[in-house]
Amino acid sequence: MDLELPFLGLTDLDAVLRPRTGERMLELGPGTGLQALHVAPQLGPDGRLDIVDVQQEMLDHVMRRAKEEVQAGRNAAGGNAAAAIVPHCSDARELPFDDGVFDAVYLVTALGEMPEPARVLSAAARALKPGGRLVVGEFFDRHWIPFGRLHRLADGQGLHLAERCGPSLAYLARFRPCGAAAAAV
Repeated sequence: MDLELPFLGLTDLDAVLRPRTGERMLELGPGTGLQALHVAPQLGPDGRLDIVDVQQEMLDHVMRRAKEEVQAGRNAAGGNAAAAIVPHCSDARELPFDDGVFDAVYLVTALGEMPEPARVLSAAARALKPGGRLVVGEFFDRHWIPFGRLHRLADGQGLHLAERCGPSLAYLARFRPCGAAAAAV
């Protein structure tokens, strides 16, 4: 589960997500923490990465790995992943956050595994700050959401496509709430 997939690697995610120091981000369905452990240190001492999963065991696993990374001194970005990651056991359709609190929300190979993906996108859009970004990464497998379907679902939730990279079978797409400035940050 911790293998980078073609076109969905950590540098690909960085290019589309564009994490910045001091931001507050949310990852839905962090799995074993591959992306979380990479993104959290980039947010710096004033940033924060909230992670949401319905399985407490997965959240515990990510937090164990974050502490191990800190103890081993393996944070290439120089930040403290363990301090920057805050776990929440919750359903992604009913996010336990106020409206407009996140600079970015992201999901990598997770949306297709969640029931009611339109509700998940709606909850994510609600939690975004005005002008915030939602990044979805998908890879062809049995839970895959083809890009055309994702684009329709996002449109239905008031999300505007800002960028897409990768081929049809492995892509990352960045959306912004409609009406938000579409200019690249």
